[in-house]
Amino acid sequence: MLYTEKELQDTLKKDVTISKETEKRMQETYAQIRRDTKTSKKRGRKHTSMAAAVALAVILISGTTAGAAYISAHTDLLGNVFGQQSRTTKEAYDTVVDNGKGGTTVTMPSREYVAVDEAQAEKMVEPYVEDLNITRKIGDYTLTIINNISDGNAGVLSLKLENPNGIKAIHADEGTNEAKGAYFTQDRDFYFYLEGADESLVADKMTIDSKKSSDTCYYLYSSYVCSAKNTDLKFHLEQYGKPVSELKDNDMATQKEDIALGIGKMPLTSAVNPENNKEQFAYSAISLSLNLANGFGLDDEIQKEDGQTFVDPYYLKKLVLKYKDGSEYTVLDENVDNTNYVCGEMENGDTIKIVFNRMVDWSQVETLVVNDVEISVQ
Repeated sequence: MLYTEKELQDTLKKDVTISKETEKRMQETYAQIRRDTKTSKKRGRKHTSMAAAVALAVILISGTTAGAAYISAHTDLLGNVFGQQSRTTKEAYDTVVDNGKGGTTVTMPSREYVAVDEAQAEKMVEPYVEDLNITRKIGDYTLTIINNISDGNAGVLSLKLENPNGIKAIHADEGTNEAKGAYFTQDRDFYFYLEGADESLVADKMTIDSKKSSDTCYYLYSSYVCSAKNTDLKFHLEQYGKPVSELKDNDMATQKEDIALGIGKMPLTSAVNPENNKEQFAYSAISLSLNLANGFGLDDEIQKEDGQTFVDPYYLKKLVLKYKDGSEYTVLDENVDNTNYVCGEMENGDTIKIVFNRMVDWSQVETLVVNDVEISVQ
């Protein structure tokens, strides 16, 4: 990236908070600038010091700075899913939706996004991102499975879908990002979905990078949860040879393929309820799994109404992570939704699984608050 002199001046004037490591690198760069300045005066080369200034600007922009962009090999994945690269914090607001009866007013929850912490990302997430770069041609479309990150219970898959004639197979925009996610249209002649080990179910919400995407190229992120701990995630792709709107009841897919995506490598920690020694919750830097019928005050209610079939996220009224430094991450509350995805597990009716909208350093989490129940994580 190139910078004009004015951009450099503006960048260097910004009031930023930097880490000790970044400060060390800055001082080293300042020293290099001073050395290069002396050299340039002797040799008549005035551009050397500007090159060093550009290096300093890059340090300021890519280092741990307040509000700075996060730059790494996986910037798009981490910045979009666990940061604020293409997302803006929003307060709760009322809107009218079509309910087939003239419309009804609903409250859209507030959503807060935070900048990616470089040190956290390098320590907790980067080592477990699996780069796939698997490409398939589907008629006029080119689908690329870019990378995947999973802890076995949940994860995120990044995709790119291209068509020089325009993307008509999937509808995705800011509205679907806030609602239930992108969806396939009747114009498509293909379909894809995730599947777990032994054909176990995987549910997901697909969002779009609205800033980077265009009419002919979509960058998509599928936040998913597995109904069992994933040991063999696969990407199921079907092609039909004609648009879905033209298919008849007896028409079958003309081509099918299961693409192996590997296993979840991110560490997952399980916490048991000391009263029965059964798993109460499990967590990683990107997700949380909660057995709501085990020590959260919902045991009788859930068993009575849902048995072992399915727990609606309705039961999870409030979820907060309280950190040792006194700060809090409100994941869910009334008119608050700071998740990428939340879903009741399909094959274990007691469990809710959540993909966070930021990275969580659990070594710094002191208390987990679920509805009215507080549990010490340490």
